[in-house]
Amino acid sequence: MKSIIFIFALLLIFSCSQKNQNSISNKDSTVEAIDSVAVNIDSSKIENLKQESVLDEEPKDGKYSQIIKDKDVSAEIFYTIKEGRVDYYKLKVYQGKRIQNLDAVSDWEFQNVEELDFKFEDVNFDGINDLTISKEVGMNWFKLNVWINKKGKFVQDKKFDEIYNPIFNLQKKEIKSDYRISGVGEFWSTYEWQNNKLIRTSYSENITEGD
Repeated sequence: MKSIIFIFALLLIFSCSQKNQNSISNKDSTVEAIDSVAVNIDSSKIENLKQESVLDEEPKDGKYSQIIKDKDVSAEIFYTIKEGRVDYYKLKVYQGKRIQNLDAVSDWEFQNVEELDFKFEDVNFDGINDLTISKEVGMNWFKLNVWINKKGKFVQDKKFDEIYNPIFNLQKKEIKSDYRISGVGEFWSTYEWQNNKLIRTSYSENITEGD
């Protein structure tokens, strides 16, 4: 009788051990199914893949706006996206309760929102930041639309429409322009502010010789 009970106990222990091994094996196979080469997805990176897919989505056609701030002044640019083209159509400047609508219509055809670079910077060296929007207009060129801050009122300065690649030198209080036209030559200019007007003070060129 004791022998029968002993044999039965051994069978019971063996059965439980086999069941636990099967359970562990099933768990391991589940992990392998997720992380295996065949599935080609690392379970630890699933959340990153979700985030990347959101970031890679192209913005839909429609109307949008962006806001930048500078001390007690902020500016908002309104733009449209349509069939891969980005254009701004309105600018607003906020100073406390005061709102100023700026004349700002773009025909530059920005290729993406990242090109729509607008910021506050001091372009006339008076210690007060003005508002600018830059745009690439050639292989190595860019131009600026500029609104000068005149005692809290922003006024567009059309003179900058003539300046390619303006570089601001705060120490010398001058603006340098240096650009090249393929097959034509290279051109250099210097601009300075005189009596609140932007004047070209130097000009040189290196014209490419024709055949």
